[in-house]
Amino acid sequence: MRNVATCGGRARLVALGAVLAGGVLAAQGPTTVRPTLSADALAREFTLDGNGSWSVRQGLLALVTAGKPGGAIRRPSALALVNGPEMTATTLAVEVRSTAALPDVTPRRDALLVVGYQSPTRFYYVHLSAARDDVHNGIFLVNDADRKRIDTLSQVTPLTDQQWHAARVVRTPSTGRIEVFVDDMTTPIMLATDATLAWGRAGVGSFDDTAEFRNVVVTGTRKMP
Repeated sequence: MRNVATCGGRARLVALGAVLAGGVLAAQGPTTVRPTLSADALAREFTLDGNGSWSVRQGLLALVTAGKPGGAIRRPSALALVNGPEMTATTLAVEVRSTAALPDVTPRRDALLVVGYQSPTRFYYVHLSAARDDVHNGIFLVNDADRKRIDTLSQVTPLTDQQWHAARVVRTPSTGRIEVFVDDMTTPIMLATDATLAWGRAGVGSFDDTAEFRNVVVTGTRKMP
């Protein structure tokens, strides 16, 4: 995993001052994390949440066995969180492909993008699907209770095929804004405003299907202690 903090000369001087004063200073400024998708990287690069089975092969992260939702609250069953710092402002960019049966067999097939992950019961997730209804293809909040939809109904359903799609979620805690983009669209296909979770980690997954992910990049601002 490459974890690059761009601090600039001023930040380096501040860090040096902290060292000279005998203190410890957390890295500041934009941070980018790119998980290495090699065969031995799964445990090193990701923290798994849920009961699906995952593998890393041929440069992609694969959810090979779908998870089964269960437990005290209604929430996704298989997540892979990128190992790295907790972030406030966050952009997660990834290529995603649904490997579930096509919509004529699996009409509600899905893949997820996760931001603001604080614990298994506190996070945001973007549900990309082939279906468009109250609980599919939207932005959801899990906050120690059943998942709750926080966007308006999206008119775009990206996962109607088994092709690769570029997807990006941008989270701005200072305004509560969450935007979701797919492929070459410059207008968000989903938009929500919610200030419940101000920081967390990012990742991918599925509610109860299989999917593959590649070119995972997380960029954001580290949460300060």
